[in-house]
Amino acid sequence: MENIEELPFGSTSLKKEVLDILKEDGFSKMSPVQAKTIPLMIKNRNVLALAPTGTGKTLSYVLPIVNDLVNNGHVQAVIISPTVALLDQIKTVFEEFTSKLGFPADAIKAVYSNNDFNRAKPVVLLITPSLYTASLSHYPINELKRVIIDEGDMVVFDGFKEALEALKKPRDAKKISFFSASLNVQDIKRVKSSFLINDVVDVRSTITNKTVKHHIVNIRSLEKGEALDLFLSEHKPFKAIAFVSKKDDLFVLADSLKKIGRHALLVHGGMDKRDIKNAIDRFRKDEEGLLLASDYVSRGLDIPDVECIISIDLPSDSQYYFHRAGRAGRFSAPGDSFIFYNEDDSDSVKAVYNIARRGTSLDSYILSQGHLKKNKGPYEFRNLGKKDRAESEKLQKQIRHAVNENKSKKVKPNYKKKVAKAVDLVKLKHRKKIVLTNIAKSGGNAKDYHEDKRRTTKLKK
Repeated sequence: MENIEELPFGSTSLKKEVLDILKEDGFSKMSPVQAKTIPLMIKNRNVLALAPTGTGKTLSYVLPIVNDLVNNGHVQAVIISPTVALLDQIKTVFEEFTSKLGFPADAIKAVYSNNDFNRAKPVVLLITPSLYTASLSHYPINELKRVIIDEGDMVVFDGFKEALEALKKPRDAKKISFFSASLNVQDIKRVKSSFLINDVVDVRSTITNKTVKHHIVNIRSLEKGEALDLFLSEHKPFKAIAFVSKKDDLFVLADSLKKIGRHALLVHGGMDKRDIKNAIDRFRKDEEGLLLASDYVSRGLDIPDVECIISIDLPSDSQYYFHRAGRAGRFSAPGDSFIFYNEDDSDSVKAVYNIARRGTSLDSYILSQGHLKKNKGPYEFRNLGKKDRAESEKLQKQIRHAVNENKSKKVKPNYKKKVAKAVDLVKLKHRKKIVLTNIAKSGGNAKDYHEDKRRTTKLKK
């Protein structure tokens, strides 16, 4: 039996014209999700497809749709996706085929806002969920055959449910298929029931691509902007995306890098939709090698040559980390995902632990002034109890005080060394207190700690 990962597109019943375009573009073998989904959709079945990021989900529905499109000015397929960036990306994939199949330029219509409704006569409509109901009054849908819900977990379960009630009326007039990288068993049942889906394709052998390697980087007392600048100088990725969970923190990071003199593009969900498109286009064209982003960009976006993902912090939902990591390693290309953390901050360590306990192998690095050093052996997690967290919070407060005491608004010679020295002194005192407490509890002799005392005295000088 032929391996499903090696099945050619020619083994399907796609039209010769479509197969010729695939061949021209260098596509010969189907990915697992494509091999299982395309035949079902050609047979006009409702499909729930689950596959890791970067494995070809978009082409899995684009090909069956273009295979039977008719150039008649009537909407035959609607693609619903949660972000403008994804709509723009999907539009590009469709146009690669429709432009060569003789369809007019406006055959694929992406609607980003209410201002984008016009008299165009598209055959495929790309739209965000909040605009789906409004689109029904602007375009004829009496010939609508398929509705695709892309990144479906975000669309259905993240506040758009009411807007999507229209999808269920009438059920027999269209086929609904649902694509996602992450759904649990309960959500799969909900989706199947809501949209009358019988065929489930699940090829999630791993949480994210096997070609993506995961690393943690202890940035210690470094500020995040400074840490990112040092990391990029040491690691030197060709193209990298740095993710930040909160929009305000994203602005702080961007401002910090600007002061250092490092250029970066910025994207978050609160930006004007045209500005988002322009920023991502510039990043695609290699005009800038660094993109600072919120998790708005973590879902489904396919940008070639991204080899490095950096999580400046971790999202509250660890699943979003794996969506971030999936921006590298697209279509089995090698990639790296780095997580910045502070080993003296228990919240930071706990967030990393939540990633590791999902079976993700992590190697660890230490970042300091001038070098990025890889640690030997696996990372060992500290105790994360309440007492440990309280001690950690106290230490962090002392470190922040030491940094503020030694910082200056004006850049002075060796100021970074002075700050680092002050932080090291705080940490050494903290360790000394812990060791002496443990010695006292065990009835030992504090004389054994004289060496650390001499080191403390030396640092003070």
